[in-house]
Amino acid sequence: MIQKLKLSHFLILITVCIPKIITSYDNAHFYRARLFFYEPRLQKNYLSSLDISIAKGSTCKGIDCGCCCDETCLLDICGCHNMQFLGKNVPGKDLSKETDVILHQLAQIPAMQDFARLSFSGEFRTWEVVFSYYQNFKRGFFFHIHAPFRKIEIRSICYKDISEKTDQNCAHINCPNFDDANTYWQAFLNLFNQILKDHNLIFEKNVYCRGVGDLSVALGYTINHEDTDFLDFVDATIKCGVIIPIGKRKNEDIAFSIPIGYNGHTGLFGEFDVALGIYDWVTIGGNINIKWFNRRCRTIRIKTACEQNSFIKLAKDNARVKHGNIYNIGAYFKADHFVSGLSFLIGYSYSTKNDDELDCFKDPCTDCQIANTDCARREWIMHTLHFWAEYDFTKEDNRFGPRVNTFYNHTARGKRVFKTGVGGLGFGIDIVWD
Repeated sequence: MIQKLKLSHFLILITVCIPKIITSYDNAHFYRARLFFYEPRLQKNYLSSLDISIAKGSTCKGIDCGCCCDETCLLDICGCHNMQFLGKNVPGKDLSKETDVILHQLAQIPAMQDFARLSFSGEFRTWEVVFSYYQNFKRGFFFHIHAPFRKIEIRSICYKDISEKTDQNCAHINCPNFDDANTYWQAFLNLFNQILKDHNLIFEKNVYCRGVGDLSVALGYTINHEDTDFLDFVDATIKCGVIIPIGKRKNEDIAFSIPIGYNGHTGLFGEFDVALGIYDWVTIGGNINIKWFNRRCRTIRIKTACEQNSFIKLAKDNARVKHGNIYNIGAYFKADHFVSGLSFLIGYSYSTKNDDELDCFKDPCTDCQIANTDCARREWIMHTLHFWAEYDFTKEDNRFGPRVNTFYNHTARGKRVFKTGVGGLGFGIDIVWD
């Protein structure tokens, strides 16, 4: 009997480990609502828990970087795209090419408010399957592995000219050649795709990426304390681990490309979960999670002029990139098994990513200060509401405890994020070996 249990345990471990090959604290991203964080781990010797969740979401809206954090077109989260100075200070321009002449001439025109501006829109979709496996040891110690398989895409990308007529702007400044400005701007619009192509940048109407996300592995310690005078219990869990960057990176030669994970950066994370039980059915809990990322040298698109404001950049250089650290904090109220095995939870979380940092450029002419003002690498903020319901089929003295759940995560507010709500289903099972 013992040998059969050991064999079954081994097969479950193999079954869980295989998905990491084909499919992380890879959770907080600007493009969709953060998924619900974990509750404290149950302190039970050799308890095994496998959870699989399937989530899906879509949106055509983003939240911009303004002080009011207004809704905007999906790809305008850094504001409208200033195309007038797209070619300013870009190395390697060839003025024998019509496309580079247009870029050069536009950059020579005095800066005008709302001239040469584009608004980009599209529909963002995400679909993911997340595998989570816990294995308890003795005395509260446990192991956790977390791996997502994800597909993200932006469909029907298009742009709209939102420029005002230059003669209205020129009425306030010294700009006698507004007819030339309109001429060059119209030429830019006519040759937009070719301009990008001449700088090895592809503009496609549909951009997608799918595959394994970043794998996360953690060790932790949990304690379940029930010997209290006023509370039913106090549970607490602390864990730390590493984020292994196996997800696909952003394609720097495709406009609006998005990485699957954290774009090739290795990370360390720490997390603390706490829960308080009262009235036999109420649980109030909280979560704090911090991720630190390393520096990596790679070839990236860089901003070359202060006036540039766009996800689209023509210049490339090799630089050392420090991915911004990510901080998450959350709280929740849970009605635990208030009707038979049915539980319901409502929660809130705040997530933010620090600015990326760029240095050690290969090209000595690259202006480090300007490159670090790129809006696409600035901090983002997200406020998420979590709704979750679960039914636990576990019977008393049963070795196996299956459960199913449904959830929805809503992006309520934020800054420089997509307004993507994510909902789905989850399946889990607890196995008691001891």
